[in-house]
Order: sequence, then structure tokens, then C-alpha cells
Amino acid sequence: MGARPVSRVTEDDRPPAITANMDYQWNMTLKEAPLLGFSTDRLKSGFDRSLAYGLDPFRFLIFQPLRYDKIQGDYALPSLGGEGAASHFIEFVATRINNTYASTDGSNIQLIDNDSIKSIRSADGTKYMFMRYPDGEFRCATIKEASGASLNLLYTANGLMLHGVVDSNGRSLTFNYNNTEIVSITQNWMEHSEGITKTWNVGDPPPPRASWVKHSHVIALKALPANAITLLYTAEMAASDLLLAQIFGGPSAVAGANGFEPAGLAATYPLYRGDVIGEDGVERRGHLSFAMHLYGSADGTGESPLYVPAGFTSHSAQPSPTDAVVTFYYPKLGNLADVTLAVFHVADFQVSPEGERVRIGNLGGPGGSSSLYKHSHIEFYRGNTGLPSPAARAALRVDPAKVFSPKP
Repeated sequence: MGARPVSRVTEDDRPPAITANMDYQWNMTLKEAPLLGFSTDRLKSGFDRSLAYGLDPFRFLIFQPLRYDKIQGDYALPSLGGEGAASHFIEFVATRINNTYASTDGSNIQLIDNDSIKSIRSADGTKYMFMRYPDGEFRCATIKEASGASLNLLYTANGLMLHGVVDSNGRSLTFNYNNTEIVSITQNWMEHSEGITKTWNVGDPPPPRASWVKHSHVIALKALPANAITLLYTAEMAASDLLLAQIFGGPSAVAGANGFEPAGLAATYPLYRGDVIGEDGVERRGHLSFAMHLYGSADGTGESPLYVPAGFTSHSAQPSPTDAVVTFYYPKLGNLADVTLAVFHVADFQVSPEGERVRIGNLGGPGGSSSLYKHSHIEFYRGNTGLPSPAARAALRVDPAKVFSPKP
């Protein structure tokens, strides 16, 4: 079955002891509130041993991997019992249907084995997808309720630590670590069209460590499809997006230039729009592969002036009639020479020098998907190309992160 073998589940192999720290509540319905509600500002140590999500009639411990007994051919999922906080294993045994397993406790929970992906479905229709990570373990990657609300669980590059959670409304949790211990949880959400960020400490205040600082610098979590080429939105990517927003937009502008959309757009667009691998194994470019989006706010509805760097020697006389695109040629732009910059969806076109930048109008010319959604799409091409044909653009594009690099 391709799964990693583990020992048979016994009393000595039960899930980790559960702390009394159960003072939280998942919120999947109120969009203008944190994804996870806490009754206190400081959480008890060992929070990761009690954080669970409903798997009727149990609660699945999201930090624990799915286990497989190669000898018996059974699966076991660490969870909490229906009453109290007692540790419990949901055990699955093979049925007469190929690659299908059923829980042994009468809860009518099913597991489907698709080799590198295992999916669990509860009686209420909630689905849990488990993927194999580089260490060989199967960890939960996505939880989708029957109502359509979903959670994406994101892991560090080696798959050993849960980095955070983002839901289908763009709200996120980031787990900040000091070595392997969670020291705080940061939440991001939108409230009255404004971005809110709050951090809850776990246990006693820890001394600052480089590992903690590195994790806490990730601004927002991004959901990943199973076939994504890029598996983690890193602190370096966040710094690159921040720099590009400062170059091309106003004070509240947000950029997506590393294959990921801002978290606040979760309800409108897939958060990952970079390179993917098709079912035929061929790598394919996404909409934001070597391209960037610029928004006036994290939810895509904000206004922003639109700028380009000074130094171009020629530019379009006016936006094109279809995509409102304007091109600029630079003998030198950022780290590169001989570059054409194309800015799509330019509203209120103008050319007004403002120091090291030139204002060219505002976000959201023709091409936006609705009257509320405002953005500009920006691409960089090698050479003095003007606006290349759509078929030629992919081969000429330059990664925006390579054109402008944040200083160390």
C-alpha cells in the first residue's frame, strides 16, 4: 500500500497525554472573527497536545500523523474520546471494497487508500486528506466540511512541524516555535475590511531565539494544492512580496509575486497560483508563475495609486483598449539590464514623476473580475519587446523576485 509501517497499536502506544488546556473553540462561520477562539490571552504549555478538530463523534489531534500497521494491514488515527479529554485511537480495518477501510467502533468513519494520499470521511460528510511528507509520515493536509468550509494545514519544508493553518475565508494561524516547542500562536483575519493580527503566548515568555524569530516573520499562510511545485511560503518570499508592494503601490498595497495570492483572497481565488505538476507528470506554469499581482489591500478590494520605478527610456502612449496594459523599457531595472515592464489593468493613466518612482495611475483598470475587485497584473520581459504576443510571453518572462531582491 506504500505506507510507512508502524508497530501495532497498544496501550503503550496511545496518543500523547492530554493537558487540561481545552480553552479554545474553532470558528468556521463568523468570517470577521479569529479562526480559533481562546478564553485567555496566555495558553498553557503543551497546547499542541490538545489542539483537535471535530471528527464526529471524536476529535482528531491535528498534530498527530495517521498510523499504519503493515503486518495487520490496519490504520489508526490518534484522537480524543467523545467524553472528556481521554486519548483514543480510531482504528480502521479493510472492507470488501478495494482500498476502503472502516472504523471498528461503529462511528461509520471511512478511510480511502489512494497510495500517497489517504482520505477519511466522517458520517457527517467532513473529509480529511492525509499526504505523505518527506519523513514518510502521513499528516493531515486538508479538512473540508460538508458546508464547503475548509482548512489547509501547512508544514515546514521537511514536514516535521505543523507551520500553521489557513481557512477558506483567508483567516490564518501561525505556530511560532522555539526549536521544537510552540511558544506563541499568531492569528490573522479581516474585520470591517481591516486586517487584524494578534498573538497569544503559550506557557511562560521564552527568551528570543533565532528559530522563533524566523517563524514569526512569515506574514501570512497560504493554502497549497496537492500538485503544487512550491510547498512552502517562506519568510524570504514574504519579504520579496513586501518589497514589490512598496515599489509599485501605495502605503497599504499588497503584492503576490512568488506564486501565492494574499490570504484575504481565499474566498475569491486559489491562494496558490504558481507552477503545478499535471496528472501526466508535466510541469505547468500558473497565472502567477513569473508574474505578480498588486492589490490595494489584503482582501483585494482596496484602492491604491500605481507606480513604476524611474529610469525607463520609452513607454506606451496610452493603455491598450483590451487589458489596459502599458509597457515601459528600461536599460537597467533593479538587478537586471535590458528589461521591458508590462503593467496590466491601469486606471486613470498618467505619467507623473515622484522622485525615484513615477505614478502611472491607479489599480483596477479593465480586466478586474468585479466592481469590488481591484488589482494590476505586472510582468517583466527580457529585451525591448513592447507587449509580446500571449504565446511568446511565457518564454520571455523574468521572475519579479529576481528583478528586485530584498537586502539581507
